[in-house]
Amino acid sequence: MKNFIEGYVNALTSEECAKIISYMNEDGRLGPGRVKEPNTGKDIVMKEYKDSSDVRMDMREENEVNKIILPSIKKCISLYTKKHPQMNNIDYWELDYIYNLQKYNPGQCFASSHCENASIVTSHRVLAWMYYLNTVKDGGGTQFDNYEIAVEAVEGRCLIWPAYWTHFHHGIVSKTETKYIATGWFLYSSFFVDNE
Repeated sequence: MKNFIEGYVNALTSEECAKIISYMNEDGRLGPGRVKEPNTGKDIVMKEYKDSSDVRMDMREENEVNKIILPSIKKCISLYTKKHPQMNNIDYWELDYIYNLQKYNPGQCFASSHCENASIVTSHRVLAWMYYLNTVKDGGGTQFDNYEIAVEAVEGRCLIWPAYWTHFHHGIVSKTETKYIATGWFLYSSFFVDNE
């Protein structure tokens, strides 16, 4: 049975991953990780749910990180839709220009099992994507609950998966290592029209 979780190894090079990590760690750039508060859509800090340091990014801005991620994610989504052509038979969708860079220190993770399309506020999300920016050998991966799949955090690997309730997932904590990721979504195109 298909699980529609696709991984692309070496989607980013070691040098590209190092550049993104360096960008994240510049003074004052990282802030507390936020999640959507249930039923309100407000971005709030809930460390018992997600304990991280984040940088909110915008693909429309000119910067070194976007120049690295944008061509790679376009290549990966092309491979994804080639393998899953049904994606061409739903309403128009495209890359969300907002995404996050996230740092998880030892003992931190996105512990709560969740999906990316879980409320009216996030109902425009079609797919999620994530890059592991470093290899973590002591935990650090992602567990997909309904499929009993644990994906290891390997530097440069890109994952793409459906945003829906079928793909609840959570981070696997590392007690000894820091984990870095970049993550975002593909949205229905009508969302952009409605919100301009």
